[in-house]
Amino acid sequence: MPDREEIDPGGRSSGLEPNQLKEYVRDVMGWTGYQAEAYVAVVRHGPLEPSDIVAMTDVPQGRVYNVMGELEGEVVNVQGRQPKRYTAQHPRSVLGDKRDKFTDKADAATDHLEQQYEIQRERDNHRHPAWVIPGISGTKRELLDAINDAEECVRLVEKDAEWIQSNEVQDIGRVVDRGVEFKIVGWPRWSSKLNELVEEAGVMAWLHDQVDSSFAIIDDDVLIMRVGRGSTGIKVEDTQSVKILRKAFEVYRQEATEV
Repeated sequence: MPDREEIDPGGRSSGLEPNQLKEYVRDVMGWTGYQAEAYVAVVRHGPLEPSDIVAMTDVPQGRVYNVMGELEGEVVNVQGRQPKRYTAQHPRSVLGDKRDKFTDKADAATDHLEQQYEIQRERDNHRHPAWVIPGISGTKRELLDAINDAEECVRLVEKDAEWIQSNEVQDIGRVVDRGVEFKIVGWPRWSSKLNELVEEAGVMAWLHDQVDSSFAIIDDDVLIMRVGRGSTGIKVEDTQSVKILRKAFEVYRQEATEV
């Protein structure tokens, strides 16, 4: 029997293709494909006899009793004996326990790996004053993490502000509320975003029509610069390099118009 997208009585789609649903159930429960397919069929159409399950799924005639026997008592209930009729236990009770276990494991793994990540970063800090950050998302994440960790000041020269969305405006506002001095020199093309940052986040901002690079200086200790088309970043923790870009920032600011 061909799979059909599940539609509820109100005519709305369930949002998952049938094969995708079976794959999700199989992966979450750790089942075989036959077990997942049989359970989904019983949920949708039960109570079902073994012959119904064979007709509705790809479970072979010779395997159906073994497959259902593995599910009996755990996730399906049985009515009668000759032939048996199967009804499904509520999906929330069946999959919910697994979901909670996955969440607990994911939280534990994240906590542990986060500690190891910070330890490794600390080791790297003593070995490498500069490294490349591949990808737009990685560069943005590194920049936002550095801004959130700022203690005294952030100086930002920005040619392209597409990465600054409403969430980032709020995050920057919280950094300013902590007493961190936040200064931005930006290109006039995104002056509306600069105005928003000034009004909603409380930053100090200037417009400069010759901005040709994007970099941030955090607490005069860390430099993050986007290179190329912004798809690659460079993070530097070298005092002399940071000083050079600090001077560049001041030149931009002195030539710029305050917002």
